[in-house]
Amino acid sequence: MRTMETETITAELSASSAQIDPASLSALCDRIRSAQRVFVYGTGRSGLMLKALAMRLMQIGCTSYVVGETTTPTIQPGDLLITASASGETGSVCAMASSALEQGAAVAVITATPNSSLARLQTPDLVIASPTKHAESSASVQPLGSLFEQMLLVVSDALVLRFTASGEASNAGMAHRHASLE
Repeated sequence: MRTMETETITAELSASSAQIDPASLSALCDRIRSAQRVFVYGTGRSGLMLKALAMRLMQIGCTSYVVGETTTPTIQPGDLLITASASGETGSVCAMASSALEQGAAVAVITATPNSSLARLQTPDLVIASPTKHAESSASVQPLGSLFEQMLLVVSDALVLRFTASGEASNAGMAHRHASLE
């Protein structure tokens, strides 16, 4: 049963999705493809969405890590750090991006704010049309950064879908790499 709230959310997702540049999504896929290893970092709910991306990347055969986990190795040249911050002002996200760049790694930025501190460190790969927890927007009536976080998951799944659609990954292969200790 649909509710007015779910219809509002799906309409916002549809409007924000329509503003994602397909060429930018393809370029981010290429960056992931060419990376030796992929690291992800975000805080709060954005961090949770990036953890979901790291899991799917592992399942399609990429070597992926979540920054901050005890088994995460040193980032190196040839690696890619994917960061996300709606405001682009999250101090730890900016610090991680800066550190990765200083160590010779590539950095991908997903944000809602293309003129932010994070965007000044690295040109955003994807700009998601959504408000931030610090600024309201006509793009969403949802609280805080909900639309950004939802779109981050949608964009992550879109990236993975591009890998599967291109034949680089399959459901069977992903199922084989899916966690077996559950």
